[in-house]
Amino acid sequence: MSLLALLLLSACGLKDKSYATSPSLRALIGTTTGNVAFRPPEPPPAPVAPPADWELHFSLATFSRLENEQPSLQVVLQVRTHPGAGFEFWLLDEAGQAVARWSAGATTSYVGTVCFQLELARDGEAVPLGSGEHRAIVAFREFGGQVIAAREARVTGNAPRLEGTVPAPNSPVYREALACPKGS
Repeated sequence: MSLLALLLLSACGLKDKSYATSPSLRALIGTTTGNVAFRPPEPPPAPVAPPADWELHFSLATFSRLENEQPSLQVVLQVRTHPGAGFEFWLLDEAGQAVARWSAGATTSYVGTVCFQLELARDGEAVPLGSGEHRAIVAFREFGGQVIAAREARVTGNAPRLEGTVPAPNSPVYREALACPKGS
């Protein structure tokens, strides 16, 4: 009987969890689908210290890979938030110019770690990374536009060499905030 179970398990394989969405980001902002702009005309926000009743520690931004080996950008934050702020994630190139802006949702009261990944390429579309060092900015903004808190971090790891066109407006590339691997 155990041989039969082993054969069934190996025939079925393990489920690829590459496209599971981030539960922690959904808990923070109520969604995992972002509004994305590549090479947006507006500048990213400058770093702003959070108010006394907020926390924002930008722990990690690193080039990585999804479980299916697609290139990704993994982000880890430690936050304490209050309801009603918009969330933004900016990726900057070596010249400090915005490569992409991901924004979505409205914060809830949340205390804890947030981890998510953004896919960088799929089906002939790719985020226009360029080469060199990259930086990232995480920001919380009032809906009137004022930045409540913003932190910047260097993106670690080597930028992948991506080929493809800039993702179309409804492309899944860089739009869905995906779950981090277990143990991250």
